[in-house]
Amino acid sequence: MNNEIPTLWLWVSGIFFLIGILVFGATIVVLFKIVKMAEELKPKVDSLTVKVEGLIVKLDKVADNVDETMISVKHSVEGVGGQAQGIMGSVETFTKAASSKFEGISPIISGAMAAYKIFLAVKASRAQAKAKSGVKALTRRK
Repeated sequence: MNNEIPTLWLWVSGIFFLIGILVFGATIVVLFKIVKMAEELKPKVDSLTVKVEGLIVKLDKVADNVDETMISVKHSVEGVGGQAQGIMGSVETFTKAASSKFEGISPIISGAMAAYKIFLAVKASRAQAKAKSGVKALTRRK
């Protein structure tokens, strides 16, 4: 029995370990570059953090103002709604009173209109009768 390691296996293992060492070295170099870049970005991130916190404070103030305005608008709308309901109640009362009075007057107006139509019909029939009879109407003197 031969317990010797094949030469091909030794070469493949050596190449694999060499590539592993090169990749590990490249990873260390990239890691150092990333750490350096992070150190350069830290002041920028800190300044952005301060600006964002300032904006948050301003947004909170704006939100409080909007809330106060919405409450004010709500109260105004409720007040206007109450006044509109009062006006509508007054208008409804007025229309009820006017309609009841019109109900009492409407037969009189209808009778007057009927009498006026009868008067016009009588006047028209007299005018036709005079025209047929040949009687001339007297002219008025001034």
